Amino acid sequence: MEQLKNSLGPYELFAAIIGGSPFILAGILIYHPVESLAELVPVIQGSGTVAISLTNLLLSYIIGGTLQGLTWRYFLLLCRLFNKDYLYFGNQLVERDRALTQQAPPDKSSLDFEDRLVLQLRQKIGIPKKLDWMNSRLRSYLRERNSPSVAASDTLIASHIMYRNLSLGCLILCLVSFVNAIRLGALEPLMLIPILGYGAYLMFWQSVSFKKWQNRELILGFYFAATKETGDEATH
Repeated sequence: MEQLKNSLGPYELFAAIIGGSPFILAGILIYHPVESLAELVPVIQGSGTVAISLTNLLLSYIIGGTLQGLTWRYFLLLCRLFNKDYLYFGNQLVERDRALTQQAPPDKSSLDFEDRLVLQLRQKIGIPKKLDWMNSRLRSYLRERNSPSVAASDTLIASHIMYRNLSLGCLILCLVSFVNAIRLGALEPLMLIPILGYGAYLMFWQSVSFKKWQNRELILGFYFAATKETGDEATH
């Protein structure tokens, strides 16, 4: 499971707060059920004092961080449901590693990029049994070499976490709208359910994109760092 780094920058902090905001809104709607969006405005305005706003921001940040484990499992469930791969190369690296193992020692000059990458991974960090574990190895390798890819990866994973939190939050708002429609005997909350459901779907696909971009940033950053390191060793 990917988590936000311990030292948060402004963007990561903002992303964490945004990711937790649907859960705060769901809590408000459970406590103050409304029949329409127009009725929601005065409820929010009534909670608009500085103290309450700061409290909501803090709670949003805490909830966004606390639910990361739950939203990761939710993300994996949707990936299986929609048969969506969130790794940049998918299973190509494992397949190429298996193929290279069964072949005679290859001529590196004749290999394509994926095969050269596999050989670098073998030599520098090894290829784990589960590809989900690779990002942590890549980050450690790049951090030791002060690679800018780590900072770019942190921003991308913050966006990934924000969107997967928003996706689950939209689904919870769907459930809250359904409950409030029954409690109030109104139809308008039911009309919001398809919109919120589609929003959850879009947020999920966006979270997949950011996860794939983060994996790409780490893998390509590793390849160029490892290639440079190998070249430097060869010249000494």
